[in-house]
Amino acid sequence: MKGDILPNEDHIARFCRPMQIEDGQIKPSAFIVRKDYDDSLSVNWLEILNCLSREKEIAALRNIYAKKLYVGATAKIAVLHVGEVIKKVFEASVDSRVLEIKHNPENNDLSHSGIYNLKYDDIEIARLILQTVHKTEIYPARQ
Repeated sequence: MKGDILPNEDHIARFCRPMQIEDGQIKPSAFIVRKDYDDSLSVNWLEILNCLSREKEIAALRNIYAKKLYVGATAKIAVLHVGEVIKKVFEASVDSRVLEIKHNPENNDLSHSGIYNLKYDDIEIARLILQTVHKTEIYPARQ
């Protein structure tokens, strides 16, 4: 339901645009909110998709993204563990930042969610979030 906090044991995915990728690697800029536009960082809640495998979750996300975004050839999907992101940022940020990851469904995207309590241009927090992305959990966003 809209506004519900996602369970710590669940996973989220972040769509990373080609300009947020360099030499095939995701840059911290993929985890920064846009100035004067967003109050949260858009992500997708994987478990709500009710798929039987990560591959099927990624396929479902690709379909969602293809309907609402331009998916560049080098765009990526980064999968993150909710509890790991929250713990890492709280323990390693200078202000002991407490992030909230909430369900924020849209008409064409039931899985849409957001990471809240981020500030524009907060590269420290973006780097910490990026550190929680496991190399085996990065996928091409285009089929």
